[in-house]
Amino acid sequence: MPICFGEFELHPENCELRRLGRPVKLEHIPMELLLLLLEQPGTLVRREAINKKLWGDDVFIETEHSINTAMNKLRFILRDDPKRPRYIRTVVGQGYCFIGDVRKESNTNNGINLSPAVTSAESETIPSNTQPLLPPQPPLPPAAAGQIVPAPKTGSAWRSAAIGALAAMVVAVFGYQSHQRRENSQASDEAAPVRSVAVLPFRNLAQNTDQDYLVDAMTDQVITDLARSTSHRVISRRSAMHFKNIQMPIKEIAQTLDVDTIVEGSYIRSGNRIRITAQLLDVRTDRHLWAQTYEESDKDLLATQDQVASDIAHQVSLSLGDRLSLSKLRPVNPKAHDAYLRGRYLWNARTLEELQASIHEYTLAIREDPTYAEAFAALAESYVILSTYSPANPSDALLKAHYAAERALRLDPSLGGAHTATAAIMTVSDWDWAGAEREFQRAIQLSPGDSRVHHWYSLHLSRLGRMQQAQVEMQRALTLDPLSPIIVTDWAETAYWARKPQEAMKRIDTVLADNPGFAEAHLVKAKIFLQQSHYDAAISEMQTASQLFNGGLDLDFLRAYALAQKGSKEQALKIARELEAKAKHSYVADSSIAVIYCSLGHVEDAMDALDLAYAQHDNALNMLRIDPLFDACRAHPRFDKLLRTLMLVD
Repeated sequence: MPICFGEFELHPENCELRRLGRPVKLEHIPMELLLLLLEQPGTLVRREAINKKLWGDDVFIETEHSINTAMNKLRFILRDDPKRPRYIRTVVGQGYCFIGDVRKESNTNNGINLSPAVTSAESETIPSNTQPLLPPQPPLPPAAAGQIVPAPKTGSAWRSAAIGALAAMVVAVFGYQSHQRRENSQASDEAAPVRSVAVLPFRNLAQNTDQDYLVDAMTDQVITDLARSTSHRVISRRSAMHFKNIQMPIKEIAQTLDVDTIVEGSYIRSGNRIRITAQLLDVRTDRHLWAQTYEESDKDLLATQDQVASDIAHQVSLSLGDRLSLSKLRPVNPKAHDAYLRGRYLWNARTLEELQASIHEYTLAIREDPTYAEAFAALAESYVILSTYSPANPSDALLKAHYAAERALRLDPSLGGAHTATAAIMTVSDWDWAGAEREFQRAIQLSPGDSRVHHWYSLHLSRLGRMQQAQVEMQRALTLDPLSPIIVTDWAETAYWARKPQEAMKRIDTVLADNPGFAEAHLVKAKIFLQQSHYDAAISEMQTASQLFNGGLDLDFLRAYALAQKGSKEQALKIARELEAKAKHSYVADSSIAVIYCSLGHVEDAMDALDLAYAQHDNALNMLRIDPLFDACRAHPRFDKLLRTLMLVD
C-alpha cells in the first residue's frame, strides 16, 4: 500500500512518487535513499548504513559527496528546507532522520514495513535526550564530523540546569510581555485572521495571445484547488478575471473584492523553458506571506503547468493556515486536457457563438479520453446554458445535457459540477423539484466554494417561491463572485420577481455600468421597465438585447406584451397570430404566445396556450409561479390547477 506524508505518496512496489496525486520524477539513488529513511521513520539512519544500502561494501565511491548529492536532489523534490525541515532532519556528522508524519493508505496493495523498530545493526534510535521528532523541530546546531553528543544530565547537575533554565525563561517571558505591551496595536493588526483570498489573472509576459487560454487555465486551476480545500473564502474566477490587463493598485482591487489576501503571478515561455512566478500578499499589512519562482522544461507542458498550479494552491493554502488534501485528479490525456482548457476559456465568454465553440472543444476532449469526467460535466453545463440562449427547441440541448451529466456522475460521483448540472436539468427540464434539491445539496457539500452552485440553487428556490432562502444563496454566490455580470443580473431579476422594480433597477444599472454589452442585463432591464409601465423604454432595451444576442433569442412576444400594455392591442394580437402560424413549421414556445394573450386579457386563449406548453414540456413553465408576465391570468382556476399539476404550489 502507498506510504503517505504531507502532500506526497510513495508506491514502493513500482518506485513511484506522487505529489498532489501527480507523478514526480525522482532518480534511482534519491529514491532508494527515501525508501531507506521511510523504513524507519523517527529513527536515525547513519551514513554508514546509507552507504551500504545504496552502493554496497565492494564499490569504491567518494561517499560523503555522493550521499550529500543524493540528499540534495531528494530535498529539492520534496521541497524540504534543511534549515526548517518538514521531512528530513540532518544529524550532523552522523546521518539523517525522517521526521514527517507517515501514514499508510489502503487503496493499493503491497508496501514496506513502517515499524519504527531498528532492523539494521548500523542504525540506532535517536538518544533519549533528543526532543520528540514530531512535529518537526529546528535543525540541530552545527558540529564537526565525529563530534560526541553530550550524555544526558542526571542528579544534581540536571536539577541545577533546570533551575537555571527556569529562571532564564521567567526573565524572557517578562521581557516578551513588556515588548508585546509596547507594540500591542501593531501586533493586533498583524494577528488579525485572514478570511479571504483572491487569485488575480496570471500575466502572460510573452504577450502571445495564442497562449492566453493556458495562462488563464493556470489561474482557473489555482482558484479551483483552493476553493475545494481551504476554509477561507476564495473569490470566483469570473470576478478575478475582471482585473485581467487592468492597471489598478492592489489595495483597490482587494477593497473591490472585499478580500484580505491576493495571489498574483506571471507566466513566460521562452524556447523550450517556461518560467512561472507567484506570490501571496496580505494587503492589510503589505506583507509578502509567500513567493516562489518555477523554472521548468516545456517538454510536457500541460502536465508541468498542472503540477505548478497545484503546488501554488498548496503553498498558498499552507501559508493561510490550511492543509490542502491530496489531489484525487488522475492523469489525463494531454490532447484531451488541452481541448478541455480551450472549452473552459470559451464557456466563460457566455455568448451563443462561444457556447457552441466550447461544446466542440469538450467533444474533442471526450473523443481523446472517453473517461474524462470533468469534460462531460462541463459539456452538460454548456448544453444547459445553450437551452436558454438558442432559438432552437431546448429539449434537444437538455437531452444532451442529461446524457453528459449522467456520464460524468458515473465516472466520478464526487464531482460537484456534475451534480450541479444534474440539478439544473431536473429543474429546467424534468420539473423534479425534490430531485433537484437533493442534487444541489450534494453539489454544495462537494463544492462549497463554487459560486455557480449557490447561484443556480438560488434560482431553483426562487422558482418554488422560497424567496428568503433564495436570497441567502444568492448572497453566498455574490460573496464568492461579486463582479459576475450574470449573478448580479439574476440578483436584479429576483427583485423583479418579488415585484420590487426600483430595487431591481438599481441592481441592473450596476451591471450595465461595467458591462454595457451584456445582453442578458438589457433583457432584464426591459422587463423591469415593463413592470414600471415605461413601455417605450422597455421596447428600446429589447431591441438592444436582441442585437447583442445576435439573433439567439426571439423577443417578439415581449414586444407584443409591451404593445398590448400601452394600448396597441391590434399590433400585439397580430404578433400572436404570426407566432402561431410560425409554430406550425418551426419551434415557437407556446408559453411565449400565452404571455401575449395574458397581456391582452384573453385569458382562455392564454390558458389554451399554456396547456399546449405543458403537453410539449415547455421548459419556460418552471417560471410560472413567479413570473410577473403571467399576473393577468393568475386568478383563473385553470392557472391554479396548472401550478398544482406542476407541483409548484402545495
